[in-house]
Order: sequence, then C-alpha cells, then structure tokens
Amino acid sequence: MPLITESAQAKNHAFEALKFAKIKDEEGYERKLKEARSFLIGAHKRQTDLLSLNAREEETPITIYLIHAMDHVSNAQMVFDLVQELADIHLNKTGI
Repeated sequence: MPLITESAQAKNHAFEALKFAKIKDEEGYERKLKEARSFLIGAHKRQTDLLSLNAREEETPITIYLIHAMDHVSNAQMVFDLVQELADIHLNKTGI
C-alpha cells in the first residue's frame, strides 16, 4: 500500500504544481513540485527495496496488487515529468 499512497501523493502534488504554473505563480509551482518530488523519491525507495529482495533471490510474491502498485509508481514518474514540461510552457521557460 505505501507504493500506491506515495505515488498518488506525488501525482496529486504535481497536478497542484501545474495549477500554480498556469496562473504564473512560480513560488507555488516550485513548492508543490518539491513536495511531489519528495513523495516520488519515497515511492522509488520502496520500489527499490522490493526489487532488491528479488535481486538477492529472496522470496518475492508477485501479486496483482504488487503489479498495480508498480504501475502507480511508473505513472507518477510520467505525470511528474509531463507536469514539468507543461509548466515550462506556462511559465515561458521554453524560449518560445
């Protein structure tokens, strides 16, 4: 469950950051993006712990729940990356 909750928080904060970027509030954007990054790092650490178990050939039960949780981490990373790209456009950081 921690993988899903940390990933969900990362996505939520990233989308909130984008809302700030849309209104040109760079301070709000940076604050929310930092919070999103913190949750994303937490999710990645938990994911790495699970992958390390498997790498050490320890028993790692593969369940639908685990696959779903890993999917949440991947989606959170993609949302985080896309929010940064969109925010660059809204905050005119692309040089366009």
